[in-house]
Amino acid sequence: MHVRRIHPLHPRSAGRSHLPGGAWIGTLAVTAGSAAFASYGLHHLGPLDQHAPMLALLALTLTALAAAALGATVTPKPPTASVIVLRGGPPTITALESSEAEFCASLHAAALSHGFFVTLGDRFLSQYYRAFADSPHAVAMVATVDGHPVGYLVGCVRARAHRQWVLKNRGVRLATSAAAALSVRPALAVRFARTRLRRYREALRRTPTAPSGGTQTIARDVAVLSHVAVLEGARHTGAGTLLVAAFEEAAREAGTSVAFLTTLVGAEGAGPFYERCGWRGGPSHLTPDGLAMQEWTKTLTPRSVS
Repeated sequence: MHVRRIHPLHPRSAGRSHLPGGAWIGTLAVTAGSAAFASYGLHHLGPLDQHAPMLALLALTLTALAAAALGATVTPKPPTASVIVLRGGPPTITALESSEAEFCASLHAAALSHGFFVTLGDRFLSQYYRAFADSPHAVAMVATVDGHPVGYLVGCVRARAHRQWVLKNRGVRLATSAAAALSVRPALAVRFARTRLRRYREALRRTPTAPSGGTQTIARDVAVLSHVAVLEGARHTGAGTLLVAAFEEAAREAGTSVAFLTTLVGAEGAGPFYERCGWRGGPSHLTPDGLAMQEWTKTLTPRSVS
């Protein structure tokens, strides 16, 4: 197996902006605004003597640290290095560790850039993937070649139980991270409020339902394949097929009988890939952002016992 790492600043990466200027502007705005507000509060409202030099210096230092900490929460992280697989045997599929969540976040941003979660930044995505890795009702897998991660898959084998686990154990953390990202992106915050806030609030109150036109109950017996992505240079290795097969087997072992997913309609989606894997295409619908998504299902026949 020959594996070559390409640094993000390598000429082959030219033309791709890894660190959007808008994100840096937002970070600086949050940091500066927090510092100004806190300094004003300490000067006019705090109990410190404004004429005591040491106390004033201490107050300014604490203010600067607090402002920098807030700014750091919304600072975009640099992407991980790409891996170009030249040739070799099949990848190895293993359980995803929480420490590998940043790899998933970076690959998600590159390969699945159409989703809303991408706009919330790498920190939110990393926490999102750690929730899959830690949930007892989900599966999270990584494909590696000679120890190098080249792809991943996450999904839940019991949709309702996974959602409830995330709300109870990761809800505050994810909401805080999302709020920090939205606080420096006013246009994105408006878009979220207009297209998703009401829908998310209603989703918290109801049980997940079957795909439109279907008869199954996701809450009880449907597994949901949430995300799968493979580095472009490794797509000839069969990593995606192995990941999907491993997910299907995990869903069977969990006792679920039907698996469900959505993918973009047309050439940008992965419909032909899922068809080759034995999935059946269903109805399409538009997302709140106007993207056409097609639903796919697969009946998970239990393995016969010899």
